[in-house]
Amino acid sequence: MTTGVSVTSTETVTADAPYSRTDFTTASWDGTELVGSMYAPDEDGPHPVVLGTHGYGNDHTTAAIQRRADVYASNGYVFCAYDSRGFGESGGEVGVDGPNEVADALALLDQLALGEVGDVSVNVATDANGPVCAMDGLSYAGGIQLNTMAVSTPKTAERLLPADASFETISFAEGSPLDAAVPRWAWHDLRFSLAPRGVVKGGWDSLLLATGATGSRGLTSGDGKPSIYDLKYGVTEEVPEAFVTATAQNDFDGDSEAFYASRSPVSKTETLDTPSLFVSSWTDTLFVPNEAVWNYRAVRDNGAESKLVLFRGAHTFEETADEEMNARLDSRALEFIDAHLRRNEESELPPVEYYETQTDSWSTTDDIDPHNSKEWSVAFSDARLDESTVVYNSVAPSSTSQLTSEEEDLLDGVTAVHFEFPITEQRELLGAPSLRLDLEPLGTDPRLFVKVYHVDETGETLVHDQVTPVHPTGDGRRTAEVEMTALQRSLDVGESLRITVAATDAGFYSSRKAAGARIYHGDDADSEVTFPVQPN
Repeated sequence: MTTGVSVTSTETVTADAPYSRTDFTTASWDGTELVGSMYAPDEDGPHPVVLGTHGYGNDHTTAAIQRRADVYASNGYVFCAYDSRGFGESGGEVGVDGPNEVADALALLDQLALGEVGDVSVNVATDANGPVCAMDGLSYAGGIQLNTMAVSTPKTAERLLPADASFETISFAEGSPLDAAVPRWAWHDLRFSLAPRGVVKGGWDSLLLATGATGSRGLTSGDGKPSIYDLKYGVTEEVPEAFVTATAQNDFDGDSEAFYASRSPVSKTETLDTPSLFVSSWTDTLFVPNEAVWNYRAVRDNGAESKLVLFRGAHTFEETADEEMNARLDSRALEFIDAHLRRNEESELPPVEYYETQTDSWSTTDDIDPHNSKEWSVAFSDARLDESTVVYNSVAPSSTSQLTSEEEDLLDGVTAVHFEFPITEQRELLGAPSLRLDLEPLGTDPRLFVKVYHVDETGETLVHDQVTPVHPTGDGRRTAEVEMTALQRSLDVGESLRITVAATDAGFYSSRKAAGARIYHGDDADSEVTFPVQPN
């Protein structure tokens, strides 16, 4: 679910381009009109096909879509880009990558196999099961890929789609409809994405509601200018209802959780068996890198080839990937899809490739924690001599975290407590730390926010701008155990690592019932963080 700047579409790409672009309008499985563009190589086919759509609130004319179209069509692929249902010029209601959107993708694959999408003819390579095909797209498009590859239906031009699609009724037989997938910036569990451990991301939740309302315009206008009717009815009612509930109750209700779970790979992990290259960002504050790791493991554990690339720049409030970074990611996607659509073999990409922000360089590893790492545990009792500290819940958030360029805790010692650990040997942290926090709420329903800072001669850096929310349940003193946000950081002797526990954070809704919490960190306390460490 990403927002971005759209570019104006043109009839041809360039005068000497090795491919041409043709716009199309076609009827989907239920008669809903889907609008898009076909990028086809000039050389005679048949060609394998890559299907792609856009981020939440966007359309198929965005710069990211145009860039991928050029990569694939210049390398012998048909690239079919389309406006997802309810967005751009396509009709229908936005269903948040639900069964209707999956059925749309299947309908387009059927039409591609038959050689006609609307009134556009295309020469697509097919095998016994249908088109030789992959999907590639970011954010909202990543979610469509995962839900499409999860349905158990063969890819075949003879597939009959139901009159009323659901994730159950489109599961006809075993076998993925895709030969490969490249989900970029995708989620694993939308409940976790929007309200990790029941702590609502107020900033992102508001932004996604706004971009969905203004970006959905397929019901009546079709002109890129949303009408009042579109703003009210363009997005399925569960989205604004979930926002209202979360704002009023400080949590999702059961209906909202069920809705977002059904739109998530977490509810379909056993059927994720399509070869996949997952691309995610260390600094992604909407779909944190843990979600890509969970997807990567699910596909791998089901016996299909699974690769993971972690970069810097997706779903942030300030930073996006630059041209060089995008070119590298696109080359990895092309290499992966080539292996599966052209050579029918596994790719030679490393299992995990990751960007090191401190050195502006890339590294590889055979796996990501806990399978390929050592552990380094830091006990809070080693950082402070006193037995406990109270952090108070301020009326306005006192921790700014990822919402500003200057991350800081405005009321140190009042709304936040710090634990600093000197570095006595060189270490590279890679993966998701495990947190144990010994605490006692001051009131009910506490929320705490844990951050990792790297402190060196240049100052302090909030690692990847990430925050881990903690929402302990129960009464009295207890220990909360949490998987923290995954990170990569190299630490040198003489530096230090600081762990901050705050009672508020500007990116999330704070507790409305607790005055704060007492954090225990004496010798008998059970507060510590265990970091996965790369072997030397």
